[in-house]
Order: sequence, then C-alpha cells, then structure tokens
Amino acid sequence: MNIAAIKPKGRPRDDTREAAILGATITVLKNVGYDRLTIEAVASEAKASKATVYRRWPNKAALVVDAMAQLGPPKDTGDETTCLFPDTGTLRGDLVAGLEAIGQKLSTDEGKLMFAVMTAVSRDPELAAAMRGSTEEKRRSCHTVVERAIKRGELTSTQGVDAFVEVVPALLYNRLLITGEPFDEAFIAQTVDNIALPLLLQGEPRR
Repeated sequence: MNIAAIKPKGRPRDDTREAAILGATITVLKNVGYDRLTIEAVASEAKASKATVYRRWPNKAALVVDAMAQLGPPKDTGDETTCLFPDTGTLRGDLVAGLEAIGQKLSTDEGKLMFAVMTAVSRDPELAAAMRGSTEEKRRSCHTVVERAIKRGELTSTQGVDAFVEVVPALLYNRLLITGEPFDEAFIAQTVDNIALPLLLQGEPRR
C-alpha cells in the first residue's frame, strides 16, 4: 500500500482567518500601543487561539510588521502597478507623486500607528529585525522608478539608488517622529529637488 497516497494533507491556509488576525492586531495596536500588545490580546480580539497565531507568525514583531503592511500599498511583486511611485511620465513627477501619497498616508491614523511602532524599535531587537526585512519591497520600488527614468533617457544608471533608499525615508521619519511638521507641498518639493534628484543624478554626465 502506498502510505504517502493516503497520508492526510496538512491544514490548508485560511486567508480569511489570517486577515482577521491582522485586523485584530491593528485594533489592539491602536488601543494599547506596541509595548503592551500581546499575542493573547490579538488572539482574543480575532476570536482565535494563540496556537493559530503562532502557526503563522513566530513573534509579535513579525505579526505587527505584517499587519502594518496591510495598511500600505500592495506588496511589490515586481509588477509596476505595485510601485510606491506612480508613473507620471517624468522622474521628478514620479518622485513628487510618490512622496505626496506617502506623506498623506503618514498624516492619517496610520502615521500614528507607525509612530507607535517606530518608537519601540530601539527597545525590541525582534521588531528592529522585522522592520529591516520589510524594507526590501521599498528598495524594489525605488529601483522601479529609476529603471523607468533610464528607459526615458533621464538617467543612465542606478548608481544613486542605495543612497536614495537610505536618505529619503530618514527625512520622512524625522518629519513624522521628531519635528511633527506637515508633509506639505513645500517639504515634498524641497525633498525631491534638493535631496532625491541630486542623489539619483550623481555621476550622470552634464547636459
């Protein structure tokens, strides 16, 4: 008898249950903040068992990062439709439109949640590690906007992407966490014209 043929399959993935747990995580995060959030509280809010949560996420840091990701743009799958920077026809236009959208998002309740999570990073090594892992999708979006510019003839290489990825998010987080000033038109224009474009244009031939 072929034992493999009759071996029962593992429990299928339940996307509905996963969505309920991620939604419950956001609810608990809003109510008590990151430090006081527990797997037990999330499981209770989602009407699930702790075992169900732990089957999908190894710790609360991974759970919170995944939950926060659901509030943002779709995950980058390599398709330009998921890029953080829309295709406006020019590199500057793409950068302005993308940063405006990110700024608007950070100015809502999502920004407050991000504030709660970011302030806990220095106290929680697992959260810091999970946050670092989540930056890869943003890095791919930055490469996408540069590759578009190369196709248009606005850039000749991706030389400035790494610096762009490091510096521009830091400016946004400083605005969110330190100064508390709005992500207004003047800030977006200054960030694009004085920081983002010079970084991406470094090493480009003079025209």
